[in-house]
Amino acid sequence: MFTDLGYRATTTKEIAARAQVAELTLFRHFGSKVEVFEASVLAPLKSYIEQWSRSWVDFSTEASLEEMATRLVEGLYPLIRQDHRIFQELIAARSDPRSDLYPAAVSVSAELRKGLRAVHDASFDVANKYGIPGDDKPATIGAVAAMVIGSVVLEDWVYPAQRRIPGRERMVKELIRLIIDGTTHREKP
Repeated sequence: MFTDLGYRATTTKEIAARAQVAELTLFRHFGSKVEVFEASVLAPLKSYIEQWSRSWVDFSTEASLEEMATRLVEGLYPLIRQDHRIFQELIAARSDPRSDLYPAAVSVSAELRKGLRAVHDASFDVANKYGIPGDDKPATIGAVAAMVIGSVVLEDWVYPAQRRIPGRERMVKELIRLIIDGTTHREKP
């Protein structure tokens, strides 16, 4: 329900009804709506991010540059797309320490940054393997993550007015091209 409606629009009454339990039972077991959210959304989300980053690092030693960019985007983009409402709410909550979602936002942010750190660390070997000119790895990884995340959570802000928002396949393809072209067509320092 949180994924479909977002955290704010999902009520504990609806959660209890879907679970076929009394709302009081739900609160007895979880204590609060935030705890239901953490158990049902955050735990799987954090697990996915950890598995994605680990699989990218393991995969990067054997793959072509295009395969690595594809794995990077196809791991992150669908996650953000599937849970875009949740990410929008977590991003908003991350800037407000008084929000009931603030601790969850900090936790997801930390997990994502940890995964991106693993990608960052592996990118040194990738750059050497493919002779990619030197770059500012933290800035590059941050820009790539922001590009992927922003293309989803800001879709109602960033695409041209009165044009159809590009679909998943089209966006993934374009993001992959931007990553490859942006990292391989640089002047050596």
